[in-house]
Amino acid sequence: MVRQFATGVSVVTTGQGVSAHGATVTSFTFVSQAPPLVSVCLKRESVLLDLIGPRGRFAVNVLSSEQTALARHFADRRRQPGARQFDQVSWKSGVDGTPVLAGAVGWLWCRARRRIRAGDHELVLAGVTAVADGMGRPLLYFGGRLHPAAIEHAS
Repeated sequence: MVRQFATGVSVVTTGQGVSAHGATVTSFTFVSQAPPLVSVCLKRESVLLDLIGPRGRFAVNVLSSEQTALARHFADRRRQPGARQFDQVSWKSGVDGTPVLAGAVGWLWCRARRRIRAGDHELVLAGVTAVADGMGRPLLYFGGRLHPAAIEHAS
């Protein structure tokens, strides 16, 4: 059943300079509009979760259907560590200095409010501090594979 649930694909990024890091996630959810809250679910032993801890700040890059290779890159456990993983990637410094990926369908800058243990993962509940829209169709994950969405960007 879990494999039959389609979800969007995002890359969560955090840090600055040599401490910059990113990871592909499919467990990203909008929680509330007022106040604007989101959640991401990360493995408890992940580098990303460790780096979010001290700063509390991160960005959610909602990937476009053109960014399958980027989703795979940030999911690859063999990629370069730290800021080197951004060497072959088009990115810029975001609102709070967090790296954001070019070509995404949208970006959210977030500040962690609470972390909740959930089995071998932690759910990070975060307030949204800024939002920016991109263009294109979203990338979806379904049946264990990445799929370009058949829907257009909403206006």
